[in-house]
Amino acid sequence: SNYTLSILVKVLGHARRLPQAFEMVESLSSQNGFRPNVQVYTCLVQACVHNRQLEKALSLHDTMVADAGCVVDDKFYAVLARGCLQMRQPLKALEVVRVAYQLPGHGMAASARRDGRVVGVEAKALEEIAAKLQAGGREEQEAWAKLSGELEKSCGVRGSSGYSHGASRDAWRRRPVVGGRGRGGH
Repeated sequence: SNYTLSILVKVLGHARRLPQAFEMVESLSSQNGFRPNVQVYTCLVQACVHNRQLEKALSLHDTMVADAGCVVDDKFYAVLARGCLQMRQPLKALEVVRVAYQLPGHGMAASARRDGRVVGVEAKALEEIAAKLQAGGREEQEAWAKLSGELEKSCGVRGSSGYSHGASRDAWRRRPVVGGRGRGGH
């Protein structure tokens, strides 16, 4: 089952046996017609980050999007973006946010839900990305300012005024955007 496979991927990732984790997923997929779900891919991303293989984690996104039977979710994007932050790549985390909200300016495969709604990123992860970029250098601060404006304008996602690193989980609010790509309920 996907649940069992997720656990095995986690164990192999923590044991620094990343190639075996990928081989197991590939073997089950090709030999048995098994389709890994979003939880398996999320565990693979975590295993890649744990093994300091960020590019491999990022390429999993494109693999997952190409698999028509697998739908990306906000947890997947949160894990991928946090992995970018852990690997000290905050601008890559911004690319992940851009693809998650279907905004231009990223080099990743475009993803979309079957119902056409924007997937997004978990609010807590978005707070962490904002805090990291706001505490960064000028380039990071400017990139965040640009993205946060686009998130509000295009997707109706906005931070509370006076946002700080210690802000609550509710610091990010979604509001419907008339004529925009608002998220609706999630």
